[in-house]
Amino acid sequence: MNKEQREKVKKSYIAYIFIGILYVLVKIVFVLAGYLHPGAILHGLVPAVITATIGIIARMDLKKSASALWHRLMAFAPLLVFIITPIYMFLKEGDEWLLNGRLEVLIIYELMSLIQFLIGLKRLKAISS
Repeated sequence: MNKEQREKVKKSYIAYIFIGILYVLVKIVFVLAGYLHPGAILHGLVPAVITATIGIIARMDLKKSASALWHRLMAFAPLLVFIITPIYMFLKEGDEWLLNGRLEVLIIYELMSLIQFLIGLKRLKAISS
């Protein structure tokens, strides 16, 4: 792997981790804007911690053993966020689950999880070949 390829790989891990951190930052912005209650920050913290941690460990593991486990989790964890987020919002909020700024948060979360999934899938494909 040449230096340019290593830089692309490094940037993909950084993007994955940064998107993971954005989960909680999006919630903080919407709470400060008054659309969500302060407890929503904790709900954003869960996918942020999980996906960022997986990204960090996968990057460290790449240097050591290049195991596919953490790279599989890089693709699987955002998929869980994509599936669980709308279900959780509906169960928590009931009929009003897409009102008062929640639809925007849902769209942002779904897009971030899709981007993370694609990055994870690309890294998994690269590590497997």
